[in-house]
Amino acid sequence: MNALAQNNQSIETRMVQSLWLGALVAFGVLTLLAIIFAPWNQVLSVVVGGLIAIANFKLLQRTILGVLRPEKPGSPMANILIKYYLRFIATCVVLFVLIRMEWVEPLGLLVGLSSVIVSVIVWGVLQACKTDKEAV
Repeated sequence: MNALAQNNQSIETRMVQSLWLGALVAFGVLTLLAIIFAPWNQVLSVVVGGLIAIANFKLLQRTILGVLRPEKPGSPMANILIKYYLRFIATCVVLFVLIRMEWVEPLGLLVGLSSVIVSVIVWGVLQACKTDKEAV
């Protein structure tokens, strides 16, 4: 591997690591706020939603890495779409069962599910600010 490819790989690795760290921090902060301000069933719902979001984020990462580094021939786009829709359907079924059986509160679940989204938005804003400072 040449130096440019190693540098790009380290940039990608750092990007994924910072996204992961951000997702875990957002999950921790949302859980802590729920513990402080919400009843136990809302706390449980935030934790369950956060775990579902983080698991989906990890599976998405594995799918994308599999497409970028294919081990077997075939259409990478078809592979990623099939895995994406299977994961989407499975997540919908899990969420439906959790809400329908009233094991979690919908609002707390939504707060937990938003942990990865919050981290991605914050990461994007920080990257934009960093790029803006570098341009000046």
